[in-house]
Amino acid sequence: MTSGRSNNTWHRGVIGPWVAVALVALLGAAALSIDIGRLVVAAQRAQDMADSAALAGGCKLPATQEARDTSVDTISANNSEGTGFQVQCEASDITFYSSSEEVPGYGTLGMWAQAICVSTHAPVQYSFARIVGLEGATATRSATVVRAPVAGLPICTMWIAEDTPLTGEPQQLLMADGPHYAGIPGSFGFLQPPDGCTASFFDLLQGYDLTSQQVEDSFVGTGDTVYAETGEMVGQWKKALEQDGGDARLERGTSGDWAGDTFTDYQANNPRILLIPLVSYIGGTGSNAAFKIEKFGAFWLEEVNQGQKKILGRFIQYDFPGGDPNGTAINEGGVFATALVR
Repeated sequence: MTSGRSNNTWHRGVIGPWVAVALVALLGAAALSIDIGRLVVAAQRAQDMADSAALAGGCKLPATQEARDTSVDTISANNSEGTGFQVQCEASDITFYSSSEEVPGYGTLGMWAQAICVSTHAPVQYSFARIVGLEGATATRSATVVRAPVAGLPICTMWIAEDTPLTGEPQQLLMADGPHYAGIPGSFGFLQPPDGCTASFFDLLQGYDLTSQQVEDSFVGTGDTVYAETGEMVGQWKKALEQDGGDARLERGTSGDWAGDTFTDYQANNPRILLIPLVSYIGGTGSNAAFKIEKFGAFWLEEVNQGQKKILGRFIQYDFPGGDPNGTAINEGGVFATALVR
């Protein structure tokens, strides 16, 4: 006759190995989850680096070599010791697309548009997964940035004839008495705010203390018809652009955070940057003088001279912060949007 004590011993003998196997499996799963977690973190870092590199390189387009160098340099600058997983990116990991080419995940690029795709790689060496023969893995991610002419901007209530030469040298921006489309009765180079916009001509020209709704309501696009604001407005444009108790564009753009900005090295939000519609004259006089927006030009405000009736600016290539790339702009006017699209 077998005693109860012998039965208990038998059960313990059967259950014990299964418990050991279960513990090993649980410990293995926990160990693998640590390595998988590290791979997830590496993948996110690879994505962040790809985004940063593509955006940095995109701002250098259409100069592809400069864009490539900038992207690689951005990766290198963020790979300093102690910053996390080291991310790799070679020149061969960067692809460029030009107008009319198909960009995966985005579509066909319009006129004057370019795109850059940056792929990054973050190698991860496993610690615990080696038990089951897995040495490591590489997280690969990519980012695509499109840079294209914008088809809509918040209006700066000035107009410039679309056939005005854009040289990069200081040039007259005030169309009063010419230099182009001269002799339009009542038109001296200024525009009315769009219908429905509550901001005044002066507010939009100065570009200061506008609400987000006023900015939204001031948007105009290529192909839109805009109308002249009559009069020379000498006192208003001097106050808006040169001197107004610290609120005028030149005053703000040469002080504070913008004090060190120059024509060749500026921050994108500097008030000295004027985004002006480049237009063709349709017809009419006075406040009925109509213009069609052909494109947009970006100008660095150099000087305001009330006595000589001069507003001097220099044409620049400018990337509109937060803009939407749109290839429907008729041709290159100098104002672009750079956006992460994939």
